[in-house]
Parts: sequence; structure tokens; C-alpha cells
Amino acid sequence: MKRLLLIKGSPRDNGVCQELINQVRTYFLDCSVKEYDTYKMSPSPCTDCKYCEYHSGCSNKDLDIFFEDFERADYIVFFTPVYNNFFPAPLKAVIDRFQRYYSARFKRGAKPPIEKTKRVGVVIASGSNARQSVDFMTATLKQAFTILNGEVCARYYIPNTDSGKYTFNLIELEKFIHQLRGIR
Repeated sequence: MKRLLLIKGSPRDNGVCQELINQVRTYFLDCSVKEYDTYKMSPSPCTDCKYCEYHSGCSNKDLDIFFEDFERADYIVFFTPVYNNFFPAPLKAVIDRFQRYYSARFKRGAKPPIEKTKRVGVVIASGSNARQSVDFMTATLKQAFTILNGEVCARYYIPNTDSGKYTFNLIELEKFIHQLRGIR
């Protein structure tokens, strides 16, 4: 059975990101699904302590179970609002903790630092039209996953959530799902 990892970067339990998670889940009934809420995880930030340059893993153990699921996933989807033109702090802390894999690759020679290849999607909601920020956020994940044995192959963007003048576009959602799954 394939594994889907959902990573929520929003503090709202009933917000747009959660609604999008609920929508995406329905397309992966054939998968084992794990969901992580970065606000509830409360990840410690990377402090560049150098532990991962010499050892597998991280000196902070708060994300060990998350990273086990991360490594086993076939599909990973990030759900995030735009905060000050970027990812919210808890999600950014998780992304910063990918350092363990960069050190594995470039300091300890692990090629690739994660064995299992992943297909990655990003679902972004913004209060206004923040397309430039969304492009930058997506590019950041694309760069990260070139080392993490994954490909960011799908993006779904919902602008204008603050005004309430947004819609969930079923055609775009299904396009996102097909891109994520690699269906042509």
C-alpha cells in the first residue's frame, strides 16, 4: 500500500487548509495516510549544531517519528497559508530541519540521503493575490526536494481567502491530484 503524508502549516483547525486536506484525502482512499499539524508538533528550530554532519538524524529528537513517516512516504503534500510572503514559522522550522539530509548528502556522502523516491505537492492559500510569494514558496520546496529524492510535481493555489471571494476549483484540484499521482 502506498503512503501519503499530509503536512499542515496552518494554525486553524477549521480553515481553508483543513478543508483542502479533507478534499485531497478523498482521492487517496487506497493509501495509508498520516497527517501532521506543524503547530501541534511545535518543532524546535535548527540551530546548526553540526550533529547531523557526523551522525544520522538530529540532536533534537522532537521530529524523529515525523521523519520516519517522511522517509517512508510515497506522496507528500504540504498545505499552507502565506504568512508575510512565506511559510508560517512552524512549517519553516520543519523545512529547516531538512538540514539532517543535506548534511547526510554533502558531509557524509549518502547518495541519496533518503532511499525512497517521493512525489510532492504543495497546496497554498493566501488572503490576497500573492502569486509571486506562492511561486517563491514552491521554488523553495523544489530546491529542497532535489536533495531529498523527491519531485515537487503539483501545486494548487487558492487566493483571496481574506475577502471570502475564493472558490475551490474542482478542475484544478483534480489536475493537482493527477499531477501528484503521475497520471497523464
